[in-house]
Amino acid sequence: MFLLKFAFELFVCHPNDGFALHESRTMRTSHYLILIFALVALAAACSEITTKDIQKDVQGKWELYAAQRDGKDIATLEGTYFNFAGDTLVSNFPIVPEIPYSVPIKVTSNTITNLAQDVVFIVEPENYADTLHLSTMFKGNGFDLMLRRVDSE
Repeated sequence: MFLLKFAFELFVCHPNDGFALHESRTMRTSHYLILIFALVALAAACSEITTKDIQKDVQGKWELYAAQRDGKDIATLEGTYFNFAGDTLVSNFPIVPEIPYSVPIKVTSNTITNLAQDVVFIVEPENYADTLHLSTMFKGNGFDLMLRRVDSE
């Protein structure tokens, strides 16, 4: 807390006034807000999960074990799988008429984008060793897909 107070005092001091604090309450509040936003931005920039980590962790074949559409459990996607191989996805998730399909993907620290159909899957924070939780919007419906890693035998 001392460090935050010190940083605040540095922000609100006037060099021309012999480093006297501003008297305006609004000015002090705005400086606190600036400092808080800066710290939050710094914390976000220091994320431990990187794009390379996600890309490496999701590689392999995953099968659907639970799905929701707009918050309601659905069974119609039973048998759906995702196979991530480098920058390519092979899947039977029904977004195109030809199933299965193979498409190029772009992986970031929290998304996997199907570049052919421009469908974005949000990678929910989980332990990617065994399970993968993907969320997406498709044809106006929100989907939550719970996948489990298939052992490569």
